[in-house]
Amino acid sequence: MVILIVFGISFSYTMSKISSSKPISNSEFVRLLLAEGNPNFSYEKDKEKSPLDSILSIFNIDLKNPFQMIKNHYSYQDYSSNSSDEKSQPTGSEYVPDPYPDNEEEKEPIVYLYNTHQLEEYKQENQESYNVTPNVMMLSYIVREKLNDKGIPTIVEENDVSAFLQTNNWNYASSYKVTKMLMTDAKEKNPSLQYFIDLHRDSVSKKISTATINGKGYAKILFIIGLENPNYQANLEVTTTINNMLEEKYPGITRGIYKKEGKGVNGVYNQDFDKNTILFEVGGAENTIEEVLNTADAIATVLAEYIGEHS
Repeated sequence: MVILIVFGISFSYTMSKISSSKPISNSEFVRLLLAEGNPNFSYEKDKEKSPLDSILSIFNIDLKNPFQMIKNHYSYQDYSSNSSDEKSQPTGSEYVPDPYPDNEEEKEPIVYLYNTHQLEEYKQENQESYNVTPNVMMLSYIVREKLNDKGIPTIVEENDVSAFLQTNNWNYASSYKVTKMLMTDAKEKNPSLQYFIDLHRDSVSKKISTATINGKGYAKILFIIGLENPNYQANLEVTTTINNMLEEKYPGITRGIYKKEGKGVNGVYNQDFDKNTILFEVGGAENTIEEVLNTADAIATVLAEYIGEHS
């Protein structure tokens, strides 16, 4: 009964306020993030909170979101990732077109960023007004811009992996097959590419996926190495160096390197493509976009330094 009452109030409230919402596209949201750095995600209508809103916020109940209370207190199917071996595609986020489509393509790019699981999403905290669910594709575009700013020419894979799966009637576990094809094509078109970085999001709890460094929150990084790649030692050496550099600059930002093989896992993760193919798991489903932004800064800083030392 309480849920029905809350739902009814919520529906009325939503209908009365819907005209004041300001949904934006995924690409516009990425541009906003890059323009503001680490913005304070608050909105004008949030400043008009009534005493009732303040009380409800204590119990994590949002009358603007009629399903939140049910989601918070009842079990539901979680389609979040599971250390790069996800079999069911997330449904809350959407494909993100390039936020800067009019920019000239980077000449002789060095870094290729891609997302085998493009729709792995982050916490939708204070973004309801924008009608955006942040995901790892947004992370790729952000890291690209930060690397380009540091003088490291970088491109992002823009092809829709889901579309490839649907066209070929392949299951979600075939995502790595798709990205292997896309990587091969990208290398043929851009022979200058040297680094192939697959950005994911893990499914662990926020306690495990978050670090506080110098008073700032970061989405922690976990590196994955597939032991079924016959040349995995070369990938492991590169990944170990980058992991250590991150830890030196941002103590506590990584969860180390997870080596995977056997039944139920991919075991290769396209790392047989090149020794500089690196898989980052950045944060978990409960991490905020601000924490992810801080980590994107760290990733770009360390990658730029590593590439500078190994070019």
